[in-house]
Amino acid sequence: MGLSRSLSVGTSSLKAHQQKFDVISNNLANASTVGYKSNRANFEEQFNQIYTRGRKPAESGGVGAGGRNPLQMGLGVKLGSIQQNMQQGVIETTERPLDLALAGNGFFVYNLNGAEKYSRAGTISHDKGGNFVDSNTGAFLQGWNVAVDATGRIQRDSIGDTVLNGKMENLKISKDIVSPPKQTSLVTLRGNLNSNMVVGDTRRTSINIFDNIGAVHTLEVLFSKTATANQFTLSGTIDGRNIAIPAALQTVTFNADGTLNAPTSLTISSTDLNTLLGANVFNTANNLTIELAPTNQLLSGITQYSMPSSASFATQNGFKMGTLEDLTVDDKGNIWGAFTNGQSEVLGRVALAQFQNQEGLVRDGANMFIPSPNSGYAQIGSAGDIFPSTTVKAGALEQSNVDIATQFTDMISTQRAFEAASRTITVSDTLLAEINNLKR
Repeated sequence: MGLSRSLSVGTSSLKAHQQKFDVISNNLANASTVGYKSNRANFEEQFNQIYTRGRKPAESGGVGAGGRNPLQMGLGVKLGSIQQNMQQGVIETTERPLDLALAGNGFFVYNLNGAEKYSRAGTISHDKGGNFVDSNTGAFLQGWNVAVDATGRIQRDSIGDTVLNGKMENLKISKDIVSPPKQTSLVTLRGNLNSNMVVGDTRRTSINIFDNIGAVHTLEVLFSKTATANQFTLSGTIDGRNIAIPAALQTVTFNADGTLNAPTSLTISSTDLNTLLGANVFNTANNLTIELAPTNQLLSGITQYSMPSSASFATQNGFKMGTLEDLTVDDKGNIWGAFTNGQSEVLGRVALAQFQNQEGLVRDGANMFIPSPNSGYAQIGSAGDIFPSTTVKAGALEQSNVDIATQFTDMISTQRAFEAASRTITVSDTLLAEINNLKR
């Protein structure tokens, strides 16, 4: 019966709009879910019943008949696809250092029970084992840890920066990690020696330096004015013991314009320091250099002008052992550790993944995605370097990209369409009742 077709069409519309309403409801339910990406229901025609396929024009010399279009009847609607909106959500500051958000394309990489998963949510915790994990699921955040040698020491490059492993793995930074001490190898002197000093006048300055195991020693130097113009004698002590300075370096000479002539630096053997201290506490592979002026920058070093004496030690490059005090993450995903000895260094890097078709990812619950046949494989890299258009924002979270106003508008139009479909069914039912009444 023809009227049964309108019932079927109306039913298909009820079903399709109910499914669309399910999508809208889920979007609204996740309006506050970190990193959530909204969905959109797309409809398509279900079937078409074709009565005739039409006819081409049949005329000659203006006589005949024109063409006719196909005669076809629609048979309803169905849900064609549910499309994911992967647009950037608002990044909201939280001030929590391990909250991470991504500005740009990409996903954080997690490992949960051996399965690799991907998410825009960066609610990261640092557990008791030192692992970086997703706060909701406990999934391990993936990245690159620092490389260590057979003794467990962190490996460093030629300039002293930490070296990262080439293998992506669970990010882990032990809370017991320490910053090892560094022996002082360079101290700098800066300031002025008064040109009006008379014979016998002195300028004394001291600084604490560190040996190979981080113990503190006091280094002191003494400038004494000689009878010769523009000349001072230089002597030094470590922990009160006189340092043997080569005779050629004991006289500090200035030019007539007040700039330093010689020496610009002097080196003290670590072996001599160990002998003075009676212990092998300084690594003999690294001697101690005292810099009086930087190379080709005499005005930045010791000077002799008609001004009060201010010559003193300015810097030294050693430090004692330090314990981990704080962790921060930069825009490239580098995890920096701050230590109690004032040092900070990279202890790991967060890995990111990108897909050729991110809308093709499958939702796996708990804000996680997994690949599908149409998403492509994960391309692994890091923010800034491999993925230059993506940055990691620490102390922030990406909020849901659900637009509540749009969802409510869709809800109204869906409700009206559902009501209209219901009316087609009730009217079809009335018509069928009228037909049944024809026999009376």
